[in-house]
Amino acid sequence: MKILACNLKNKLTKEEVIGFQNLLEELPIGSTKLIIFPSFVYLSFFTSQKYELGSQDISSFNETTLTGDITADQLSSLNVKYVIIGHSERRKLKNEINIDFINKINHAQEKDLKIIYCIGETLEEKEKGNTYMVLEKQISEVLNNVEIKDIYIAYEPVWAIGTGRTPEKSEISETIDFIKDIVDENYEYSVKVLYGGSVSPENITELVKIKNLDGFLVGKSSLDVKNIEQMLNKMN
Repeated sequence: MKILACNLKNKLTKEEVIGFQNLLEELPIGSTKLIIFPSFVYLSFFTSQKYELGSQDISSFNETTLTGDITADQLSSLNVKYVIIGHSERRKLKNEINIDFINKINHAQEKDLKIIYCIGETLEEKEKGNTYMVLEKQISEVLNNVEIKDIYIAYEPVWAIGTGRTPEKSEISETIDFIKDIVDENYEYSVKVLYGGSVSPENITELVKIKNLDGFLVGKSSLDVKNIEQMLNKMN
């Protein structure tokens, strides 16, 4: 089953979320697994059984009282099933590092939350030919320190996020093979890999042809339910 994970980021007001959720309820989902990742404040608005619910983040602290954080217990009580960890925006703007991702994964797994762990290279790293070295490091330095269960990897080249640029299909396919081989060889785990980075209804027609790709992590395009409908149609 292919996955369409929709990351709404810090967008949409309360009124917009209500309209979004109502339109979403009318969609024919088909054979694709749809996962919605709204802002924390709107998690409780999404209660449909048509899709699964995800959180854009989780606290890296479990027992610590910390203003502004959200815990695995809280997420689980809202029927959240998935958590995004390691997104490039948080790496860059929040200065999050591997120990944060390790703690977050361990915390999430205590409540059996599934992980979408994001990895990806910058344009500078790509131009220097260091893509595979960067990805292997991002994988090993985190997965070496967590339980290998219910973990998905989202390959999101940083230079493609929100830029309208996407790698060639052959490049994405080769990179996914590399990621899957690394995880299989080192952890004896068959990982599902999603692609993210300027995915849209226009380019998903070609991207779905990548045979070793298990789905997509979509940002900006997922803010419009019509886009989600088009992407689901093309994936199905």
